Amino acid sequence: LLHDPQVLLLDEPLSGLDPRARIVMRNLLRRLGQMGKTIIVSSHILPELADICNKIGIIDRGIMSVNAEVADVMKQVRQRTVLIIEVKGDRDAAGKLLEQHDAVESIEVKKEQLHVTLQQGIEDYSEIPSLLIGAGHKLTLFREEEVNLESAFMTLTKGTATKM
Repeated sequence: LLHDPQVLLLDEPLSGLDPRARIVMRNLLRRLGQMGKTIIVSSHILPELADICNKIGIIDRGIMSVNAEVADVMKQVRQRTVLIIEVKGDRDAAGKLLEQHDAVESIEVKKEQLHVTLQQGIEDYSEIPSLLIGAGHKLTLFREEEVNLESAFMTLTKGTATKM
């Protein structure tokens, strides 16, 4: 960094660092990016890359199969929206109510939560909380399941998603 390079090539820059040093390094990399530096990172610690990268390249069997904005990769991998819902009280009744909704494809119970998969193409699910509340259910959690870089990588390198 002494000679102020425009391009940095880093191999596993967060590997072996304690938690405090990881935070310091991530902040440094963000600041360097904000200064207009190009930073190329090779890493197997994918969750940490999501915090510092805006573009991602995936090399699969020696071929660059993905080279795109992180947000675009996540959108491509996420075929359907999954909602994670917790209700206070009768979870089964809430699930049965949601099963009747046209936007709902399937419901799975995991750790006391309803994982509600919406039909492909459904992006507006604003009426679902209202439906539950209107039926007397108390929501303690309502959020969209996040796709992470690790699951995106696994999907893209198995060939189950369209190549970008």
